[in-house]
Amino acid sequence: MHKSTVTAREREVAARETALREKEQQLASTISLKDHEIASLQHMIAQLQQQQQQQQKYSQQDVELAVKEAVSRREEELRVLVMKRESEVAEAMSRREEEIMEAVRKREQEVVEAWGVREAELQGEVEEKIKEAEERAEWIQAKEQELAAEDARLEAARSELEEKVTKWEESVAKGRFSR
Repeated sequence: MHKSTVTAREREVAARETALREKEQQLASTISLKDHEIASLQHMIAQLQQQQQQQQKYSQQDVELAVKEAVSRREEELRVLVMKRESEVAEAMSRREEEIMEAVRKREQEVVEAWGVREAELQGEVEEKIKEAEERAEWIQAKEQELAAEDARLEAARSELEEKVTKWEESVAKGRFSR
């Protein structure tokens, strides 16, 4: 279940990365168009310079200023595009990191829950073993008491038998000496 969720999220991230790559390609295409426009403008400037030389309408300073302004505008456009792309990449990385952390937190929670279940099972097993051991100890103690009682009974019977044997031997010995 967890693996499929992570896999689905990875697919989603891959789709986002693909979308970002497409966006990057679009931006590269836009940049290429702008570069083409700049080249076109530079070509137009060159033509205008030629016309200026022919018509003497524009001064050299005006042309240089126009070129500088066009280059400055293009540089600014590129800076904006780069900053936008960096922002998109940072945002995508941040989302991916959050997704990974969420997956890690979820997995940790699953492990904690599984460990809690296993711990409860182990606790039940340990309690069962303790109960069995206590029952076995009680049985052993009862057997020891039975054996002690049996031992006492046998000892009493032995003493009684020895006493009877001694009396019998004395009576037999008296009977021999009396004859």
